[in-house]
Amino acid sequence: MKPFKLTMLGSNAAIPAYGRLTSAIALQYNNDYILFDACEGVQIRFAEYKIPVNKLKYIFISHLHGDHFYGLPSLLSSFNLNNRTAPIRLFAPKGIKKYLDTTFGITQTQLRYKLDIVEFDDKVSTTLISTAQYIIQTIPLDHRICTCGFLVKEMVSDFNIRKAAIKEYNLNIEEIKELKKGKIPISRSENDFINFVLPKEKARSFAYVTDTAYYEEIIPLVSDVTVLYHETTYMDDLRILAEERKHTTSIQAATIAKKANVGHLITGHYSPRYRYVDALVNEAKNHFQNTVKGYDGF
Repeated sequence: MKPFKLTMLGSNAAIPAYGRLTSAIALQYNNDYILFDACEGVQIRFAEYKIPVNKLKYIFISHLHGDHFYGLPSLLSSFNLNNRTAPIRLFAPKGIKKYLDTTFGITQTQLRYKLDIVEFDDKVSTTLISTAQYIIQTIPLDHRICTCGFLVKEMVSDFNIRKAAIKEYNLNIEEIKELKKGKIPISRSENDFINFVLPKEKARSFAYVTDTAYYEEIIPLVSDVTVLYHETTYMDDLRILAEERKHTTSIQAATIAKKANVGHLITGHYSPRYRYVDALVNEAKNHFQNTVKGYDGF
C-alpha cells in the first residue's frame, strides 16, 4: 500500500508551552506531503522530524487565529532560500491573501515559485482537491471566526491482479483490464475470480478537526474515518469555559469519535494550563477506547 503517514508538528493551543508548539500536522500520502495549519516554528519541526519540506505540495489553514498560521510567512519565505521552483497550493479562509500580500509587501519578499491561493468559507463542505489517489474537502466547524477542518479520503477503485495468476491462467491485456474493474471476462469462470485478484485494499481516511465547540453536525462527514484528530483543549470539568470559548473537552471529542464510529481518535490542541496531559487523554479514553495521545513528533 502507498504510505499514509501522519506526523504531529505541534499539539498545544494558543501559545507554545512545555516543549509543545501550537497547531500543525503533516500528512505524507505516497510522494505527496500535505500540511494542516502552520504554527510558529513549523519549519523547525520539519527539520527536526526529517520531513522533506521542499516536497510539500499543499497547505491547508483551518482559520486565521495566530496559533494556527503565524508560521506561514516564514515557511513560504524559506522556500526561496531553499531554491524552490515547484508551485505550491494554499487553502485558507478569506483574508489570507490580504495578510500575505501585506506581509510580503512590507518585507519586500518576492517568491520565486508560484503560490496558488484558494480562499474558502465555512458555510458548506467543499471539495478542494480531487485526484485519482485522494480527495480533500472542508469540514465546517463552530468557532468564533470562519473555521474549517479537513477530510482526506483515499480513492481505491481497482482490484490488483495476482502476478502469478497472469502466467498461470495466461491472462491477456483485455482480461486484466476487466478484472481490475471487478468484472469477469466472458472467457473466464466466475468461480475463478478469487484466483485472479488480491483482496481489495480498504480505503484510508483522515479527518482534521481543530478549534470548534461540540458540533454534532460534523458526524456525517467524519463517519467511519480511519483516524480522527479532534481538538481536546480542556478536561471536562471546564466544559462551561469550553462552551464560552467555542472549544471542545476531552469527553466531548470522545463522544464525537464514538458516534461517528471512527477507527482512532488523536487528541491535541491542549490548553497551556496543562503541563501534563495524560489525565486529559485518559478521560477521553474512558469514553472512547481507541484514543491515542497526540504529541509533538507523534
